[in-house]
Amino acid sequence: MTKLMHEQLNFSTGSPVKIKWCDYDHFKYPLHFHSECEIIYVIKSSGKRFVGNNIEPYSEGDLVLLGSFLPHMYKSDPLYYQNNPNIRVNAIILQFSKNFFFHAIENYPEFHKIKNLLEESQYGIYFKDSKEIDSIKKRLRKALNLKNIDLLIECIKILSMMSNTEDKELLNEDYFENSFDTQLDDPRIIKILTYINKNYLEPINLKDIADKAGMNKSAFCRFFKEKTSKSCIEYINELKVSYACKLLREGRLSISQICYEVGFNNISNFNRQFKKITRYTPSDYLLEYKNAG
Repeated sequence: MTKLMHEQLNFSTGSPVKIKWCDYDHFKYPLHFHSECEIIYVIKSSGKRFVGNNIEPYSEGDLVLLGSFLPHMYKSDPLYYQNNPNIRVNAIILQFSKNFFFHAIENYPEFHKIKNLLEESQYGIYFKDSKEIDSIKKRLRKALNLKNIDLLIECIKILSMMSNTEDKELLNEDYFENSFDTQLDDPRIIKILTYINKNYLEPINLKDIADKAGMNKSAFCRFFKEKTSKSCIEYINELKVSYACKLLREGRLSISQICYEVGFNNISNFNRQFKKITRYTPSDYLLEYKNAG
């Protein structure tokens, strides 16, 4: 089983923002996390990207923002392990302590979108290819030549651009699990999501949830979809599968035990929902994590 490493980045002295050019034969870090946020821009390389519960292929141009303490790892394709001097990994990694402008984020409206971006980053954010994202990548290249106050300012500019783009997606589907209270302003949906998050491992009756919202079942289903962009059942299944991923990585329980632990009634439905959400069967997901180490 892949071990999770806590990487200690040296931000105790000097600038709270660090940028580095990576030139490797292959990505070397195992699955790890750190308290600092991190932007990773892959210029040359391909392989698989592990972020939280998410496993996806990456290739040249891949750009992600990773929040504090989010487990992550890049596993290069096999060809990068063949000691060919002509095949290299190139990437830009920008790391920053999110506390260095904490007061501004918390108190100034100009930083509101960046605050939301950093809250979302705890689930990993992937930035899709577009002209707008190309501009961010150009600024990251420019930032390689900066230091001190110029690098700090450039970091904030990059985060501002990331916070304003629509060309992004969250890498982990359990986004609402901890942060919906800052994203939704309707007290009814907050009450419902709070209830679901506390009880999703138990059998949940859709009518009972609708009653808590003071609606009939059909009106509630429309309301939930409007507020979360997914059905209530989809939301519950995503929470179940997210927890199943954590249990798989821990390695204490078998797949069949995890199926019932997270509240699925049979293994075939568990496998079907797991693959629908992660694109892997539970056994394939577990194999990817074992092989990643």
